[in-house]
Amino acid sequence: MAGLADGAEQFAALSRRLKEAGEAGLRRQLYSAINKAAEPIAEKITSVEHLKRYMPDRYAEVLAEDMACTVSKLTGQNPGISMRARSRTRKRKVQWLDQGFINHPVFGRPDQTRREWTWWNAQMRGMKPGFFSDATRDAAPEVRAAILEAMATTARKIQGRQP
Repeated sequence: MAGLADGAEQFAALSRRLKEAGEAGLRRQLYSAINKAAEPIAEKITSVEHLKRYMPDRYAEVLAEDMACTVSKLTGQNPGISMRARSRTRKRKVQWLDQGFINHPVFGRPDQTRREWTWWNAQMRGMKPGFFSDATRDAAPEVRAAILEAMATTARKIQGRQP
């Protein structure tokens, strides 16, 4: 775990150096490289083929169409880079889905709004936990290496521009 903390500290220090040096262009390049490193995971997580291994086929297709994965870069007191999956149009419980649960109406009646329906949150049939956590865990070493390389490249560029 020390490597993770070191990487976060390096990221925070590099962000401060970029800000102090007024290197907005290099900062954009770094953030673009970070996004590019995480792109394959995001594509995998939101692909129907991947989701079908974790949930019923029909729901996998619906979720793949509605899900977005984004990368967050935090440079404050708790620096780091994280990936987040969320639904675009509906309020889907993505963390529950990753745990292998699906939120399902017991009885959805046409004369009621969705809010009025009775929901059952413990359905697990056809579900397998880990659609998000498995993919991110498996890809983490590769992505981490790409991000650290982008940080090193950016640090060298800053060093080369300083008098």
